[in-house]
Order: sequence, then C-alpha cells, then structure tokens
Amino acid sequence: MGNMGLMGPPGPCSPAIQSAFSACINQSFPAENWPVPFPEILMNEQRHFNPSMGMYTAPVNGTYVFSFHLATKQKPLKVGLFRNFYPVVRVTEASSQATASHTVVLHLTMGDQIWLQVKDSLTNGMFTDSESKSTFSGYLLHPDSCDAAFGRMLLQPHPTGGFNWNGPDGHVTPSPN
Repeated sequence: MGNMGLMGPPGPCSPAIQSAFSACINQSFPAENWPVPFPEILMNEQRHFNPSMGMYTAPVNGTYVFSFHLATKQKPLKVGLFRNFYPVVRVTEASSQATASHTVVLHLTMGDQIWLQVKDSLTNGMFTDSESKSTFSGYLLHPDSCDAAFGRMLLQPHPTGGFNWNGPDGHVTPSPN
C-alpha cells in the first residue's frame, strides 16, 4: 500500500445550496395563535421565507440556525418558535421596553416549516416603531448532502385543528432531535 494522496478541492455543490433570510414586523401586537408575519424583508434572496405568513420552509435536509430579537412595549411577551405546528422553544419577557431574544440550531428535513407565534393577547407585547425593530432571521448552516431538491414540490403541512400554542393536539410533543 502506498501513501495517501493529497486531498482534492471541495466539490461543486458546497456553494450551490444556500438559504438565508432576515425580516422585520411592520405592525405591533400581531395576531395571537397564528404565525407572525414579517413583511419587511432585509434579506431573502432564495425566497425560502414567506413574509406574509412569516414561515420559513427548509429547502434541503440539514442543520439550520434561527434567531429572533423582539422589542416589547406595554405588555409582557410570550413567544414561541414553532416547527410544523409544534413549539420548539418558548421565551417570556415580562418587562416593557425590553428585548426578547433567542437563537437555536435545529436539524430540519426538506419541507419542514419554522415560524414565530405569540401566545395570547395578554402576553403580546411584540412592538415596532421608527426606533425599535422586531426581527426574525435564519440560515442553512450546512446541508446533509449535496443532493439538491430540484424539481420537487415542497410539501406544506397543514394543521387539522389550526394553529395552537401547545401544538395541533393541544399537548407539547418533544422534538425527535
């Protein structure tokens, strides 16, 4: 057996699979128990984020990073990051004129959807004005493989009972990851 040869250059697929978004709300106190729309787009070149619904759809299997920074005013804020109708993380900010923030790394399967949702009208202090912005951002850290999902329709899950703070069946289900 001979010596191992030199490592070759990276394959052509690495830069081909990209996905990132960042967006802001344009109206304070969004509807509760419904995905928060983020219509002010800062970045969404691949269009995997739907600003009117506030939903990101994973284009490939892989590891993703999501973060939010939400200004609060007048009321406390209880907000959750949801994957396919189930809460992944929840954050409570009890102070007015504060910021609720969180960052999470998740493994997603192609077609998984991610969004933010507030619990109810009493804990919906999400705020925006000319000096305070509430933002939601995410990006693909790395795909599982170089196989892109070209030509495939991304399946969009739909709840049987609508959006709910505790998930479709009313109970928090632990994440499989």
